[in-house]
Amino acid sequence: MFEPVDPVDRAFLGVERSVSGQRWASRLDQAGLNRALAMSQQHGIPELICRVLAGRGVGVDDAPAFLQPTIRSLMPDPFTLTDCRPAAERIARAIELREHVAIFGDYDVDGAASAALMHRVLFHFGIDATIYIPDRIFEGYGPNPGAIGKLIDDGANLIVTVDCGSTSNEALKVAHERGIDVVVIDHHQVGHALPECHALVNPNREDDLSGQGHLCAAGVVFLVMAGLHRLMRERRDPRAASLDLLALLDLVALATVCDVVPLKGLNRAYVVKGLIAARHQQNPGLAALFVKAGVGGPVTPTISASSSGRASMPAAESAMRRSDRAC
Repeated sequence: MFEPVDPVDRAFLGVERSVSGQRWASRLDQAGLNRALAMSQQHGIPELICRVLAGRGVGVDDAPAFLQPTIRSLMPDPFTLTDCRPAAERIARAIELREHVAIFGDYDVDGAASAALMHRVLFHFGIDATIYIPDRIFEGYGPNPGAIGKLIDDGANLIVTVDCGSTSNEALKVAHERGIDVVVIDHHQVGHALPECHALVNPNREDDLSGQGHLCAAGVVFLVMAGLHRLMRERRDPRAASLDLLALLDLVALATVCDVVPLKGLNRAYVVKGLIAARHQQNPGLAALFVKAGVGGPVTPTISASSSGRASMPAAESAMRRSDRAC
């Protein structure tokens, strides 16, 4: 009699010997196989895909959202992020008072995309904010006292740092001493001593319970802008009705992929919906970058331009580094 073979011990797809002489082994234990089978039966998803999902730790009930993520289902209430409400309220006040706003960004794709995203929202509400990107060689990363002082000397009433600022205690102290509010929107690790600022929105600060620590800076900026949009609607600003935040997800998708943050949760929706927005090429800066990167078809997150004629997000990042920051 033949003894039954445990499914876990069977060669994956029946491949006992590959071209390189290796036996294909399943990554799943019996519990994983059961989860993949239940996923397939419950949702009508091909079993092979379910095995991949189970191998990535996706639960049975989470499979549909993982495969078809939506902003509506995955985006949290922005104000669940610590300090998001006071940050949005301070920016809203700057709009109402027509203050001079300065955006201090970072020199990588996430920083540039975050600054561009915030600038476009503020411009929609009538504020032509100044964007300051530090010199990588001479200034290094993040706000420095000299740059903060110059922005204030040039008339900034509010400074918003994006993709930086969480540990810039010395630089932000300069603004505090001169009576200028600073809003920090960041995602990097935060020290125990927070900088002196009006608000610090960072899902990785110790007292933030939003569970959004996997977002890049542009993803956090998008949540703050969503909170701002809500406030402007509540204040019956007529410009709020015509603001299409979803059209700005092309910048968020670019930043999410290029900053190599985990593609889970809200990040998956950012990339899926952002790629759709990017294919419309309504952002002149990104359209120019895609041309520079060799677009030959719809932009994708992974396929290289050299092999397929399509522009990938990493290719666009390379183009951004070679060209002006025009996004």
